[in-house]
Amino acid sequence: MPHLGNYTGAIRRWVELQNDFEAYVCVVDLHALTLPWKPSELRRQSLEACASFIACGLDPAKGVIFLQSQVPAHLELAWVLTCLARMGELRRMIQFKERSRGETESVGVGLFTYPVLQAADVLLYRAHGVPVGEDQRQHIELMRDLGGRFNAMFGETFVLPEPWIAPTGARIMALDDPTQKMSKSAGRPQSSILLVDEPSVITKKVRAAVTDSGRDVIAAPDKPAVTNLLTIFSVMEGSSLEDLQDRGWDGYGSFKSALADAIIEHLAPIRQRWMELMDDTAELERLLATGAEKAARTADATIADVRSRIGLLGAG
Repeated sequence: MPHLGNYTGAIRRWVELQNDFEAYVCVVDLHALTLPWKPSELRRQSLEACASFIACGLDPAKGVIFLQSQVPAHLELAWVLTCLARMGELRRMIQFKERSRGETESVGVGLFTYPVLQAADVLLYRAHGVPVGEDQRQHIELMRDLGGRFNAMFGETFVLPEPWIAPTGARIMALDDPTQKMSKSAGRPQSSILLVDEPSVITKKVRAAVTDSGRDVIAAPDKPAVTNLLTIFSVMEGSSLEDLQDRGWDGYGSFKSALADAIIEHLAPIRQRWMELMDDTAELERLLATGAEKAARTADATIADVRSRIGLLGAG
């Protein structure tokens, strides 16, 4: 289930851009396998993610929403790119360092190589831009490196995508630790706000969010926790940080109460639409199947070109 960081850093930008660009939105169920999973939960979570994208405003009639695992070309290109990737550049991936926490010998290989699959997810569709949060910039750079390496070795094949990063709210940090980005994989429920959290849960999480010393509600380098909360408030309400700082808050209590109200109000229609969609999972599966057919037409054309260029037989 996407959280507030996913929404502010990426999903809301996908919605904004779908009217001007041919958009491909991939539910990355294969990436989910990098962490322990239960089959029944994986199926449910895939449908929940699809429902959340649509609830946030993505229109299957305008773009292509599909399951990664239903387009086999993703895996084929990922293997080709894996053979071109270097151990050193994958070791440098910040998210791998954070998630492995130094235990590199016992971490699953999928966690190490998943940025290559992520590169395949984008390069397959010859995308010009990828709307992502600031934390994904390094992964886009890897996509460009791998795509450029392939082009140099086998001829111009891939477009090298640019990261499209929102100027505000692009990097939302954990509520309980402003030094870490908001993430479901952190294993701390209080660290993130899910898009479909109930109002009472949102209020509780915001109330428990860490703050900085003092009582001033200002964005400053020495106030990372409050700066993070102000950034969330800014995105939820559409107000500037300066306006929020000038409201004369009576300490953190009143500020947090208003922040919780702003989040609840902003997410209410998303939560309502999500519940409606989850009441008809058969329709969600139909939408995903239709999206996979559309995505496969583009992906298969790309992979046929790749196969021909690298010398595999049966490339057509």
